Amino acid sequence: MTVADLDALQAAVDSRPLLDTFAPVRRATESHRRRHGCWAYSYADGTVLGAVAARVRPAAVLELGTALGYTACWWATGGGHVDTVENDPEHVRLARVQIGGVGLAGRVTVHEGDFDAVLPSLPGPYDLAFFDGYAPSPALLARLQALVTPGGLLVTTNLDLGTGDFRGVLSTSPDWRTRFLDGDTAASIRVQGEA
Repeated sequence: MTVADLDALQAAVDSRPLLDTFAPVRRATESHRRRHGCWAYSYADGTVLGAVAARVRPAAVLELGTALGYTACWWATGGGHVDTVENDPEHVRLARVQIGGVGLAGRVTVHEGDFDAVLPSLPGPYDLAFFDGYAPSPALLARLQALVTPGGLLVTTNLDLGTGDFRGVLSTSPDWRTRFLDGDTAASIRVQGEA
């Protein structure tokens, strides 16, 4: 991708179909969160991710924060393989069930463990990385930068949570060119040649 592709990406998001193909997975996540009292939240509108996946067509996707697999399913619609990382063993089990239930088990691998422990074992590099957890730390952003191919895409949410200025970091970094697609979701292209 190039910086000019951000305009096309925004247009794809703006004109996306609004049918939530994976609504049953989203509802299962919400039901589980109410029963479990956990932080398993589904991304607000998976159709945004579906539009990005359809436009970018990433061969390899890294997702940090699986919950029950709602967003991993949307990333898999782009045709590539998704490596998704989740620390909660119950969420890992339920995600595998949900992802298998919609026929995507062959395109999504759910890895169990803490991001810091799992990331070194993943194959990489990735055409697209997605972070939908609690605000990413600067160290995690640096690790993601190392895993995303030059010209690849980093999609992040929840940038206003926590105490860091992650929105500002991505907006002003010389390593990324960023567009906010829906107010909270940042699409950042890794600048060519940067490590």
